[in-house]
Amino acid sequence: MPLDWNKIKQKASDYYTEASRKVRQYTPESFSKEKKFVNSLVISMALMTMADKKAETQEVIVSIDLINEIDEIKELQMTQEAIELYEMHIETLTKAVESPVKWTIEVGKLLSEISKIKSYPEYPPMIENLIEYIANADNNLDPLEVEMRTKILGAIK
Repeated sequence: MPLDWNKIKQKASDYYTEASRKVRQYTPESFSKEKKFVNSLVISMALMTMADKKAETQEVIVSIDLINEIDEIKELQMTQEAIELYEMHIETLTKAVESPVKWTIEVGKLLSEISKIKSYPEYPPMIENLIEYIANADNNLDPLEVEMRTKILGAIK
């Protein structure tokens, strides 16, 4: 049976197109403004969860519940991706807790990432309200949470 080079080229092209789409989907520079918002929101939630350098169960539950309820995330069909992104950031921050230098670098990288939302003035107030909600989820506003909230607001405003 001879090889059909046209079919092989078409299949390769299809795989390339699909791979390119997936790469673009996960590349922050190509995000739509809504995806930048979701990205910034999830990072902000992770930073607030880990502000006191531990992931408290109540804060995690509140964050995941919020991800499941936020219309922008649902409309973009990004709920599962947002939860996975949240989990990834929590894991990364948890690993960095033991080293003050690593912690500072990881927090700095995430704050830099969320600062991309500055050009969309409608989003910072929404993020501010959500991080306030998370900070108070365990009915204990820790000074470290106040400090992280200030850093997040400084990055997005």
